[in-house]
Amino acid sequence: MVLVLEADVAVVPKCYLSALYIHEKGKLFTQLVDLLQFYEGFEINDNFGKQLTDDEVLQSHYDRVQSFQLLAFTKIPKLQQLALV
Repeated sequence: MVLVLEADVAVVPKCYLSALYIHEKGKLFTQLVDLLQFYEGFEINDNFGKQLTDDEVLQSHYDRVQSFQLLAFTKIPKLQQLALV
C-alpha cells in the first residue's frame, strides 16, 4: 500500500527535482533519496514481504504494461491502430 501511494505521489521524481537534491548541503538527503529508489525496486510481495519468483516479477511487469496500454488506448483512440489483435 505504501509503495502504491508513494508511486502515485511521485516522491522520488519530485525529490530529484528539488533544489536540496543538488545542493552541496543536501548530501544526506541525496543519499536517502537514492536509497529509497533502490528499495523501491526490490522484488518482494507487498502483502507478505516474501521474495517474488522470476515468473511473478515478469507477470507483474506484463500486468503493468497491459494496464498502461488499456489506459492509453482508451484515452487516445488514434492509438488503437497500433494495437496488436
